[in-house]
Amino acid sequence: MAGKPGRRERPLDPQAGPLERFALALRELRERAGLTYTEMADAAHFSASTLSQAAAGHRLPTLPVLLAYVRACGELPGPWVKRWERLEHEAAASEPVQSPAAITQHESCWDEATSFVGRERELESASALLERRRLVTLAGVGGVGKTRLARRVVRQVAGRFPDGIYWVELADIRSDEAVAAAVAAAVGVQASADRDPLGELAKALQGRSVLVLLDNCEHVLEASARISRGLLAHLPKLRILTTSRQPLDIGEEQVIQIEPLDLPPTGCGCADEAGTTAAGEAYETSSAVSLFLDRAAAASPGLRMTDADRHTITQVCRKLDGLPLALEIAARRLRMLTIEELLERLDQRFRVLGPGGRDRTAHPRHQALRALFDWSYELCTDAERAAWQQLSLCTGGVLLTDAEQLCAQTTTSETTTAAPIDHPFESLAGLVDKSLLTRVDIGGRTRLHMLETVRSYGQERLAESDETHRRALRRHRAWYLGLSAQAGAAYGSSEQAKWLRRLRPEHANLRQIITAPPPDEEPPETVLRASLGLWLHCLTSGNVGEGAHWMRMITSRYPRPPRPETTLTWCRAVWVAGFLLFIHGDHNSTTENIERGEKVLAQLSATPSHGNTETSAVARAELTAAFLQLRGLVALVNQDIENSTRHAQASLDMGRSSEMLLTQQQCIAQLAFTAVIAGDHARATPLLEKALAISEAQGDTWHRCYLLWIIAIGHGEAGRPKEALSLLRSALRHTWEIEERMGEAALSETLAWVLASNGDAYSAALVLGAVDRVWRPSGAPRLFGFVPMTAHRKRGLERARHALGDTEYAQAFQDGQHLGLRTALREAFESAERLIDRGP
Repeated sequence: MAGKPGRRERPLDPQAGPLERFALALRELRERAGLTYTEMADAAHFSASTLSQAAAGHRLPTLPVLLAYVRACGELPGPWVKRWERLEHEAAASEPVQSPAAITQHESCWDEATSFVGRERELESASALLERRRLVTLAGVGGVGKTRLARRVVRQVAGRFPDGIYWVELADIRSDEAVAAAVAAAVGVQASADRDPLGELAKALQGRSVLVLLDNCEHVLEASARISRGLLAHLPKLRILTTSRQPLDIGEEQVIQIEPLDLPPTGCGCADEAGTTAAGEAYETSSAVSLFLDRAAAASPGLRMTDADRHTITQVCRKLDGLPLALEIAARRLRMLTIEELLERLDQRFRVLGPGGRDRTAHPRHQALRALFDWSYELCTDAERAAWQQLSLCTGGVLLTDAEQLCAQTTTSETTTAAPIDHPFESLAGLVDKSLLTRVDIGGRTRLHMLETVRSYGQERLAESDETHRRALRRHRAWYLGLSAQAGAAYGSSEQAKWLRRLRPEHANLRQIITAPPPDEEPPETVLRASLGLWLHCLTSGNVGEGAHWMRMITSRYPRPPRPETTLTWCRAVWVAGFLLFIHGDHNSTTENIERGEKVLAQLSATPSHGNTETSAVARAELTAAFLQLRGLVALVNQDIENSTRHAQASLDMGRSSEMLLTQQQCIAQLAFTAVIAGDHARATPLLEKALAISEAQGDTWHRCYLLWIIAIGHGEAGRPKEALSLLRSALRHTWEIEERMGEAALSETLAWVLASNGDAYSAALVLGAVDRVWRPSGAPRLFGFVPMTAHRKRGLERARHALGDTEYAQAFQDGQHLGLRTALREAFESAERLIDRGP
């Protein structure tokens, strides 16, 4: 290739003509600068090949390439532009058809006044696709930076299109008919009114290697699709790059979905977060943060961001979804606000990011965040707008099947002025096409996500009608509270694992529903019934503290049964509250809830006028047994073996156990655990086997992992590490089936003790470090406060520390924190198997 060291460029004859003399002058310019084409490419943003072709003398380079070439050599472009203009004028006069150089747009079209941040993957992908495909669309939500990216792509690939690059701005086009005329005008074709612009364009561009950028196609999709297909059919050397909020949807099209800029992972910027070095690196390399800081420095040159501001800056970028336009407007607001004040005001983002923070040179639709989304809203059908509003109430995403139910036509008993959605799937597909929803494949099922900024806009539009908002809110609450109630009813069955996995991604939706005041018209039993799904969900998801807080709120809101017919439902909710408060470590509040529930049940039994049927009698017996089981659990953790045994046995003697609360197997397990504490493994083993058989028969995955845990402890204490490890591995498989974080943590603590007891101190320390990061945010005391279990952990920790020494132990512990629990467990089991196979 010309310009590379060791290879000479093709000789030029200065007497051959003006084009050759011009190319020779460019070569001399490069030689005076002492640069190779590769070195120039770094500064010019064009490839070395493109730059070398500019001085090859074959054809007149495009103006953007010429200017990049001259500037890379450190020369002023003015004299070169005049010389280039003379040459292209001479070429135009000598050609029957207008010279491609003459009709190429002025290089100022491609100038960038501000730095370009990130997008390396998208740039590479678009550049590669334009080599293979003839129509490439950059699709994404408004404000995501599609136009800016397209212009950078054009600069990068310009050398492949020696006959011209044309930018067609469609933002202000108001009719389909005007699209072809806009393309013709950009190319420089004067199409008469009685002629087809497409034919004139095809004639002008015939045989030429050309790239056309159609920018902002979303409001003229049909016309953009027609002219793209028509031009591609007539011009085999043509490439088209389009930007749109929605794909053109024609066969030739290759779509690249443009996502917001990358954000630092959750936790970056926090001074007390473990792994601060990695967090700092993630902060520094985040494109969203880089863009925000760059624009903030430009808007307020005296502004200084400190390390203490990192967390706030990260929150700002995350709250704005990494949307470039939102970040740029927000950065300008730092002339008026501190970074903390900016973050505080982003709950009203459309007011804060209004016209006052605009770029005055930008299109009106890009001068304020609201204007940007007003435009997107106008492009939607009525059904899509209604779906946007409804789904704006969802947080953390929504399963496609749930979205279809939420957005389906309202029941005939409801009267509403809003247009019902007859075909929710089509409306949802339309929102995905318009980049207002994104889809993610989760275990073979589609989950839809909406950016927080898109959600905020939808909520504002929803609030414009009190009646519409009320009905949407009622549908949202009823749906997710119904899911939680169904999950709770399935906990004692073979459906348990499925429902635990089903409820897991809806935690954020449940959070916003339960922590918000219920609407006046919502029956109290709706939330009370839903609480039945919270006890096991919050435990297995590692949200024990939050679940305890939720149940405090519910039981405070309903300190007694709201109506006589809700008494049993209320008592079940009180049991759930007691269980989560127990796991949270608040035993006093647990006891208070038990006493409240037992008191109401006693009153119910003494009042034959209310529901004293055989069915309610069975339900009362089941709840009485459940509260006794919970009393026994509190006594057990407080090492009151006598009362723990008495309450568990009394619960079993009731003869009625709640399957959904797993009362029977929990009581049997508590009796077995008291035997383990007493060292009576001969009595404990058959009890554990019985509880395990009940759980297996019911299909209860959750309790099996804890039963296997207790059996493994017995083998560990008896000096049978191989059997203990086998049981721990089996129990962990159950936790992985339902993503049971707290069970996984408890089993890992015991694994560390077994490892340390058998000479594998490093693996024990590794696991202890990894599991430490599970307990801390869960809101549960380590090993749920069970003293015998914490004693095991303490012995394992002390053995590992003694074997390794303080320094090596601390390093292994830190290694575990960085690895994460699953990876640490995998390495620990591999190490343990090698150790046991080797023997003493």
